[in-house]
Amino acid sequence: MVKSFKGKKVLVMGLGLHGGALSVVKWLLRHGAIITITDLKTKAQLKTSLEEISKLRGAKKIKYSLGGHDIADFIDQDLIIQNPAVPKNNKFLNKARQNNISIVNEAVMFFGLYPGSSIGVTGTRGKSTIATLIHKILKTTIKTNVVAGNIATHPMFDVLGSLKVNSLPVIELSSWHLEIMDNYKVSPHIAVVTNVLNDHLNRYKNFAEYKEAKQFILKHQVKRDKAVLNADNTASKSFAKSAEAQVYFYSLKKKVKGTYLKNNTSTSLSTGKIYFNNGKKNILVMTTDNIKLLGKHNLSNILAAITVAKLAGISNKNITKAVNKFKGVAYRLEHKGNIDGLDIYNDSTSTTPDATLAAIQAMGKRKILLIAGGEDKQLDYDKLAKQIKTKVKYLILLSGSGSDKLKKKLNKINYPKNKIITEVASLKKACQIAWQNKEKGEVLLFSPAAASFNMFKNEFDRARQFDALIYDRQKKKK
Repeated sequence: MVKSFKGKKVLVMGLGLHGGALSVVKWLLRHGAIITITDLKTKAQLKTSLEEISKLRGAKKIKYSLGGHDIADFIDQDLIIQNPAVPKNNKFLNKARQNNISIVNEAVMFFGLYPGSSIGVTGTRGKSTIATLIHKILKTTIKTNVVAGNIATHPMFDVLGSLKVNSLPVIELSSWHLEIMDNYKVSPHIAVVTNVLNDHLNRYKNFAEYKEAKQFILKHQVKRDKAVLNADNTASKSFAKSAEAQVYFYSLKKKVKGTYLKNNTSTSLSTGKIYFNNGKKNILVMTTDNIKLLGKHNLSNILAAITVAKLAGISNKNITKAVNKFKGVAYRLEHKGNIDGLDIYNDSTSTTPDATLAAIQAMGKRKILLIAGGEDKQLDYDKLAKQIKTKVKYLILLSGSGSDKLKKKLNKINYPKNKIITEVASLKKACQIAWQNKEKGEVLLFSPAAASFNMFKNEFDRARQFDALIYDRQKKKK
């Protein structure tokens, strides 16, 4: 990969609105690259990102191809930086390959430019929570530690310049990051796989192909590296068979080499003890009685973060303090307060049925008003439908192909038709329906179980719109 960018012709394929590509463009400008930006979105659609670029020194020299790609841009370049949303078999990228042009993404660039050790976190669910919690724990001891990557508010190239060689950055990695990392034989020094569940089947041929992409995170590790795997997830656990690195597990169900929960004789997860086994002895790290995160899935996330913290040499005291203080990540089962006796949770980043299933289970026995729906990603809604029938008092479905699919499943299992409202055209209307059907002591859960692109820019735009509606409601009650 290119190490010096001064005078190099670099094409950024996919500017988008998430901030990752924008951060790369800023970095390239500072390092003297000759930049071309191409995107299927129009100038109007990319207004926010383009306005940010226009403020930068040297921005007027950037060439743009917006509203579509020009094949000529993919022939005469030194390097192409591919946005994660661009499929690997894209015809324009194939043309670049025919011309022997290197294709990278922000992750390949980051790992190629940063000289120190790093932590990578991937998985279908939980990776943002785990990556953030690892960072919170490490920060108690490693003051220059950062979290970055797939987390929308922390692009990799926003933090690259501030890192020290011993910062041990925590990088959240999507399967799309990992695909190109495999091409360059790149793996982080500590690799965490949270779980591999059915997702993104609108992008991958089948589950096996998606699973293989996740496995790339540890494919190029060596014996001195560490792999942290979820022993309670079949796919994640299976990665141990081919791992070259030292493998540690985490589990809610059994004793493992790594981190595990010992729950004594109680059925309550709030009375357990968390142990770390280093391969020689069991070490009590902390108890679970002061943990603030809801749900079994979040307790599993905590075990993953603790495993990494112990491998990084963090004291039990600092681990306990950071874990007990942690309230979660924005838009992931985030408690937004209580209005008229109704507890409100923003879980907008739950874009799969499995994620929403976990959110519903985290509510315990409380009655739930659920706002869900959006676009399908070729996923199975059977289990979610059964859980909705058991635990959801009233269901409000936004418009979308995923909503249609879920409705069909619910009809098959006789979910009461008077307890479901479908094809709701706006989030504002969905919230109004929820207010009209609420009772004191219930929960309003916004957990879509589907993609957002039919009604919103992305899941973060969806989350912010929900927050704004809740804030307006709170103001009216004052």
